[in-house]
Amino acid sequence: MTLILDHASSRRVSSLRPVHEAMRLVGTLFRRLGALIAAEIDRRQTMQLLEFDAHALKDMGISHADVEGALLVPINRKPSLTLAARRAEARRAEREQALEAAAALRD
Repeated sequence: MTLILDHASSRRVSSLRPVHEAMRLVGTLFRRLGALIAAEIDRRQTMQLLEFDAHALKDMGISHADVEGALLVPINRKPSLTLAARRAEARRAEREQALEAAAALRD
């Protein structure tokens, strides 16, 4: 039995490697650019919350200081996620306070 190696096809495969790498890098670039654009849109929408009065924000469970703090996150992060995390943290604290108050009343 004779083994015949086709060196021409192996060269073609290896010559495509830089193309695949370039395509992967372009894909990564577009994903990061898309994330940056999404974060900027989110930032602008979060900034609109500063136009609400204190009572409207309180109904949402946030304050102007919370919104301003959320806007301090790096430009590639969505401030609304920071704001949502802050609100969730406040809810947990409120629940814990209510449970402690209820336990104190039972004692």
